[in-house]
Amino acid sequence: MTAMTSLLRGLFYFFFGPLLRLAEQIINLPRNLPRGIRWVRNHPGRTLWYVANHFIALGVTVIFVYPLVWLLSASLKPPFEIYREPLRLIPSAVQTDVYDEILRAGDFPTYLNNSVLYSTGASLLTLLLAVLAAYGLSRYRFSGKRTLMILILAMQMIPGLVTVIPMYILMNQLGLYNTQHGIILLYSTLQIPWTIWVMKGYFDTIPVELDEAALIDGASRLRALRQIILPLVAPGIAASFLIIFMARWNEFALANALLSNPQLHPLPVGTFRLLGPDEADFRLTAAASLVNIVPILAVFAVLQRFLVSGLASGAVKG
Repeated sequence: MTAMTSLLRGLFYFFFGPLLRLAEQIINLPRNLPRGIRWVRNHPGRTLWYVANHFIALGVTVIFVYPLVWLLSASLKPPFEIYREPLRLIPSAVQTDVYDEILRAGDFPTYLNNSVLYSTGASLLTLLLAVLAAYGLSRYRFSGKRTLMILILAMQMIPGLVTVIPMYILMNQLGLYNTQHGIILLYSTLQIPWTIWVMKGYFDTIPVELDEAALIDGASRLRALRQIILPLVAPGIAASFLIIFMARWNEFALANALLSNPQLHPLPVGTFRLLGPDEADFRLTAAASLVNIVPILAVFAVLQRFLVSGLASGAVKG
């Protein structure tokens, strides 16, 4: 018990010792100081909390950024160095031949085009169906509405891997196995429940009086939705598109199981195929992984300002 107490005390002082020493120095500061430093001395708790938050944010940033930096370093290293010094981030010599090999390879541009087609097609189809469903659930009252919303949410809780075998059987029977439109329909089906919930919450924040005013002026429901409501929920649509696009872009298991033709594979499956049965070129795999990330970063850069506002507004009601 004494050893455990000593261990816990040692861990506490290891992690919080610097903050405790900083607090002691803040408290012992002289009184004849400038106003800003005097505020720090008078509020040591807030100062420590501020410093701790920044240290935590820095640590989380390092945790998420380090794998990307390692991938970039691994893709630029000479072949021998990635095995001899795998943790070294600065390569002894920069070699970009793997990027030329990937971009000029016969299959990799095809994988990229397939990923763009699947992700964009699934995102647009999901939004088309989910927006109409969410608008109806938000504006119309009918018996069983609450139960229907719970069932929609329960569908989203089913893990995607559980549905691989049933989806394989279903798509095979419908003639959609190993087809581009089949995988787009499947991707869209998996994202519709979540999108309905988000968009319904967003529609709930729009006053019903706007719909009623449009109907009084002679507009139909669809025209009121298209011309009045949709411009107001544009941030929610953009945020949903971004989330759907990223989820489908990174999807691997379903595409690997339901697309046997290599010419139909998306980027995640194509990157996995770079790992041969006998040996693997980790430089090539690292470069392919980075190329896989670039489109996501581009879409996020365009739509990121809608992400927080769209999801936050969609969560206000529902």
